[in-house]
Amino acid sequence: MDTNRLIPLLSEMAIFVNVVESGSFSKTAKKLGLSPSSVSRSITRLENALEEKLLERTTRQMRLSTTGQEVYSLCSDMMNSAKMAVSAAQADKSEVSGSLRVAAPKALSRQVLMPMILDFIDAYPNVALQLKVADHYIDPIGDEVDVIIHITDKPTEGLIAKTLDECRLIMCASPSYIEQHGMPIHPDDIAQHNCLCLGENPRDRVWDFTHSLKKISINVSGSFAVNHSEIRREAVIRGVGISVFPEFAIRSYIDSGEVVEVLKDWHVGGNYQGRIIAQYAQSKFIPGQIKTFVEYLQQRFQA
Repeated sequence: MDTNRLIPLLSEMAIFVNVVESGSFSKTAKKLGLSPSSVSRSITRLENALEEKLLERTTRQMRLSTTGQEVYSLCSDMMNSAKMAVSAAQADKSEVSGSLRVAAPKALSRQVLMPMILDFIDAYPNVALQLKVADHYIDPIGDEVDVIIHITDKPTEGLIAKTLDECRLIMCASPSYIEQHGMPIHPDDIAQHNCLCLGENPRDRVWDFTHSLKKISINVSGSFAVNHSEIRREAVIRGVGISVFPEFAIRSYIDSGEVVEVLKDWHVGGNYQGRIIAQYAQSKFIPGQIKTFVEYLQQRFQA
């Protein structure tokens, strides 16, 4: 196929890659700002030009044909090369600029990252930053995110990982609650208290404790459950019960005396603890705005 016929197909190939990765014509259309019929026509034009069926479609599912699998692999390589070309151009810029898409958990974004991000925007006005706030797993490729920030001890494989800080879980109650109900001195005591859980799944009502080589799991119950740390924190401050928080969400309230730490000598298990990590795709050319942003966060967390 000569160049004149090939060039118009490049956009169709890019749409084809998006369809395969999203698994849906409608999702691709929404992502690219096109109509589903336009996406369908692009795939048809590509198939007609290649004289091969790439996608086998029914009313309920879609899958790649044998030829489609090979074409997808090559088209995906083409897209990655295009992204590297853009990254190479941006990496050479002396002035930090360009778009930057960041994903991070809700509570961490609201209570820790936002001041840093707003300061970064002030310091680098030529960077257009988009923040995606979500607690579920973010795929940096499929979700088109440049940097993912999450709390984990198991970084996503295949991505560069930069540790920003550490985060542990802390169990807390208000002084008034402790005065009325007593201070637990052993995890077994927790079962007798009003425990405020996330309520996202049944496992949230099982709290795990470790101390040296001892491990204890306690089934807890309580009058209130909410998967929002600020709301749950307000309930604890008002003396409703005992709950567990990431350290960044509760440390200032411990320091002020509004809440007190419970079972200090025991490690509380659960989600939202571990290393706070920034991750981004490995590449020979890392865009300047990505490197600068991650380095900026590292400096702020270490300050």
